[in-house]
Amino acid sequence: MQYLRTLLEDLFNDTLGLSGGWSSFITTLIMIAVWVIIAVVLLALMRRFITQRFIRIKGDARGKTLARLLSGLLAVVIWFMIFLAIANELAIDIRPILAGAGILGLAIGFGSQHLVSDVVAGFFIIVDNAFNVGETIEVDGFKGKVSNMNLRVTHIDNWQGSTLILNNSTIKKLINWSRNNTTAVVDFGVAYETDLQTLAQAMPMFLDELEKAHEDIVEKPAYLGVTDLADSSINMRIIAKCKTGTHFAVERKIRHDLVGFLNKQGIEIPFPQIVVSQKSTN
Repeated sequence: MQYLRTLLEDLFNDTLGLSGGWSSFITTLIMIAVWVIIAVVLLALMRRFITQRFIRIKGDARGKTLARLLSGLLAVVIWFMIFLAIANELAIDIRPILAGAGILGLAIGFGSQHLVSDVVAGFFIIVDNAFNVGETIEVDGFKGKVSNMNLRVTHIDNWQGSTLILNNSTIKKLINWSRNNTTAVVDFGVAYETDLQTLAQAMPMFLDELEKAHEDIVEKPAYLGVTDLADSSINMRIIAKCKTGTHFAVERKIRHDLVGFLNKQGIEIPFPQIVVSQKSTN
C-alpha cells in the first residue's frame, strides 16, 4: 500500500502539477477509499464462502446460523484492522487510543455483567444447537419463527407479525417445534342418536382418503373414538402425524373433509340448543 501511495503522490505532483499539500490530501482520501473498498469486498467474499461452507457441512438452518455468527465476529476484526490502517494513513498515533480503549473497556466490563451473561448464554445456545435461524420455537408462551440471532439477542416473529426480541440470558424454558414431526388433533361431535358402530366401520375409509389427499400427513391418521360425553354431542377425536409445523393447516383440512364425510354418511353434526317449555295454566 505504501507503493500505491507513492505512485499516487508522484502522479499528482509530476503529471497534474499539484502542490505537495493538495497532493498529499487527495492521496490520503483515495487511500482511505481503497481501504474501505477492500474491507467491503473482503467481507462479501468471506460471508459467501463461509455460508456455502457451513451449509454444505452442517445443513441449511444450522449452517446459516453458524455462518451468520462467524461472519459477524470476522466483520468486527476486519473493520478494526481497517480502522488502524486508516489511522496510519492520517498519521494518527493510535497508541494513546488503544490505551484509552483498554481502560474504557475495563470500566465497561465491570458494569456489563448482563451483557456478558447474554453472550455466554448465546454461545451455549449455539454449542447445544438449541435452535437455528428459520426454526419455530416457543419461549414463555410466545411462539414464532427465529428471524435473527446473535450472541446477545434473539428475534422471534409470530404469525401476527409481532417480533419478540429476547436477551439470550432470559431464555429459560424453550420449546423447539421444528425438530420433530407434529401431530394434528381434530375433535368433533356427533348426535347422541348416532350409531357409533356404523361410524367406526366407516372411519378407516375416510382415514385412507385423508392420507392420500394431504401430502403433509406422514403417517396414517388414527381414529381414537369417544373422548367426551358433552351436553349436546358425543365428542370424537382424530389425530394425524404430519410434517414439522404443518399441524394447524392439516387440522383445518381434516375438518373441511370431515364435514363432507359426515354429511355423506347421514350423520348429524349437533350444535348447542335450548329447549323452552311453557307451563300451561287453567
